[in-house]
Amino acid sequence: MRKLWWIWVLCLGIAGAAATCWFIDVSPETITARATESTPDNAPAIATDYELRYRRCDFQSHWRKDVRCADLLTPGYATDSGEQRFHLPVVILRSSSAERRDDPVIYLPGGPGGSAGLDKHSIEFWQSWQEYSNLHRDLILMDRRGVGQSEPALTCPEYDIYSEQAVAQHIEPQREAREAAELLQACFADLEAAGHFRQDQFGTRQSAADLAALMRLLPYDQFNLIGVSYGTRLALATVALNPEEPPPVRTLVLDALYPPDQGGLISWPGVVTQSIERFIRWCQGRQGCAESVPDLNALLMQALKTLESQPLELSVDSWYRTESIEVVLDDHRMMTTVFSALYNHGDWPMIVEALQGVVSEEPERVTPLVESFINQALEGGLSRLTFMAVDCFDHTLGTEVAYNAELARYPRYAAYMDRWDSYICRWLGSADEPLPPLEPPATPTLILAGELDPVTPAQWSRDVSRRWPEAQLYIAEEVGHSVIWSDTCVESALGRFLDHPEQEWTPECEAEVE
Repeated sequence: MRKLWWIWVLCLGIAGAAATCWFIDVSPETITARATESTPDNAPAIATDYELRYRRCDFQSHWRKDVRCADLLTPGYATDSGEQRFHLPVVILRSSSAERRDDPVIYLPGGPGGSAGLDKHSIEFWQSWQEYSNLHRDLILMDRRGVGQSEPALTCPEYDIYSEQAVAQHIEPQREAREAAELLQACFADLEAAGHFRQDQFGTRQSAADLAALMRLLPYDQFNLIGVSYGTRLALATVALNPEEPPPVRTLVLDALYPPDQGGLISWPGVVTQSIERFIRWCQGRQGCAESVPDLNALLMQALKTLESQPLELSVDSWYRTESIEVVLDDHRMMTTVFSALYNHGDWPMIVEALQGVVSEEPERVTPLVESFINQALEGGLSRLTFMAVDCFDHTLGTEVAYNAELARYPRYAAYMDRWDSYICRWLGSADEPLPPLEPPATPTLILAGELDPVTPAQWSRDVSRRWPEAQLYIAEEVGHSVIWSDTCVESALGRFLDHPEQEWTPECEAEVE
């Protein structure tokens, strides 16, 4: 459910047969939110509202038949090649529980740019997860604009190829950033010329409008939103979209909270430095992590210095094809690899092992950590271009002076931070004004945070919780990014919060102990 990649900033942060028609009183034909407005006779008609079109699923799920598919069509916009509309694929998994509730769950993945996972194998996973988490509710999934199976999708094959070729070479970081930026600029220009990309069509505000429209068009009275990482920002933006006519959201589960006033390049030096220092304090001397290392930061810096002068050439197994992946591991890529490993508790023991392997010149000790990172980095589950577009258009640009001030405030790893002149939002565009500040939602809310989350720190959740006295906060110890995907006790107890959001909630395993 997460994806990290080399060139830009480390990301937040992880497809037949006909489906059985089981909705009552719902035609499989198009449902339109309201009639389109009239247009002048001499102007092409542009669709002004959303439509939901049910269709056959383009996968065959052998496990259960109660799956329904549709496309959410967004309002149109004019391009040189004619009207353009986004087709956002929607999959609805009906609960097989004998205690099925009428209020479904919409799962909002992270990113931005993360796919909901709508291919056959992912759908079978979602069906299993739907049961394990005891939702007792239908589960609704949708790919957002530009990602996954949405049309048009924001893709740049040239950039993907370059990313894999670059990791096999020892390239000076500034050159790598410059060459990548040239490819990205060309891809965005081509997408814009084809009518597939326009600045005003991407961002959290647009995705919130899409989600609100989906809820309006589906045959349910209320919904529960479960968001992870960027999905939490989208959930909150949707709830706050129209205070006079709020969407029918019954509960919110916000895992790895990403508030609208956080993020952006200027905050990055502090986030990275504090996250690494927090992990070092936790790991150093701890059994199963670094019990034999008296100074973990010294080991990290020694490994980075070694790789700066002597990059390590590795060949790692690919998880997706037969050919191995060649990697030249220098100090910059090692820092990226270490930071990405902080996301997942399962990768933590490999961090110290790899650092020791670099210093002792034992590459076989380094390979497992790099293999895990590089396969996640090159796997296609996250749309890089959509991540860039949404992240840029969600935040104001800031200034080089402010960024350099943050680098000066957090100097320890400043050499491994992006340069201001390579910041993609400088040429792609940025928000004119920041996203609206958070207001306490009227909806019952559960906030989940990993104590060692590197990219959406638990402190963000604590700060928000203090301002939202009605919200419940659960901090999971020894967890990185996303509690739901790290703690099976929390995962299996989600349904209990949905059933009784007014009651104090504890994870299933803790409740059993009590």
